[in-house]
Amino acid sequence: MIPKIPLVKINTGTYTTAIRLKKKQKRRILLAVAVGVILGGIIMYNYTVEQIRIKGGIFGDAITSIQDDLVMLQTEYSVNTGMLQDGEIRLGEFQEAAELHFAEMERLIQRYEELDPPEPFRSSVEFFKLSSIAQLERDRQIALWLETGDESYNIRADRLHQESFAYELAALSDFKAAQSSGSP
Repeated sequence: MIPKIPLVKINTGTYTTAIRLKKKQKRRILLAVAVGVILGGIIMYNYTVEQIRIKGGIFGDAITSIQDDLVMLQTEYSVNTGMLQDGEIRLGEFQEAAELHFAEMERLIQRYEELDPPEPFRSSVEFFKLSSIAQLERDRQIALWLETGDESYNIRADRLHQESFAYELAALSDFKAAQSSGSP
């Protein structure tokens, strides 16, 4: 059996310095990579936050536009209803205006489907849509009441108006809660 001879480490200045430089270079590379990853993460985070803010702004503008159009349509319908009751327009003219109103309301309701709201706002959009659907049904009941004189249509219209109002309050509550949570 051959005896083991211990290895002797020769410690020359250049050999030790070369190893130290390698360790320092490794540390510097690791540090540079870590800094790069951190900076890349910060840049990606800021970019994502900015994109969410932009998407939230577009969503906010779209929902405001829908709500503004809804107010305009409802005001116009109320004016036509009042004009019929005051005898300023005939029933046929009112019915034509009502049919146009119903078609516009259906298009408006469809616009809720086309929205791409940020997650925290999804429930409020659904409540706004349900409110608009209830308003459309209320308007149809009012038209039937004015055409037939049957008071049961007016009673249903009142119930639908209350339902629409409840959905609108729920939508606004959810919308404000999502805004105040800081969610985009």
